[in-house]
Amino acid sequence: MNTTDQQKVIRAGFILVRPDDQPSPRIKVKDGNGCEWRTLKKFDTKAARDRELKNLLTASDLVIQD
Repeated sequence: MNTTDQQKVIRAGFILVRPDDQPSPRIKVKDGNGCEWRTLKKFDTKAARDRELKNLLTASDLVIQD
């Protein structure tokens, strides 16, 4: 998905999330508050990050993974 596609999806009300490992395990988010990825939360382990990501994706139909 390119940036133009991401902006279309965000304008439709969706929130994009993605896992990231550098410099530490974290979840990044892109929503209507800006056009750049920002860190939502940092984690001590990848497993903890993955559990939280799964919770985010199942908690709302408007959260999708990029």
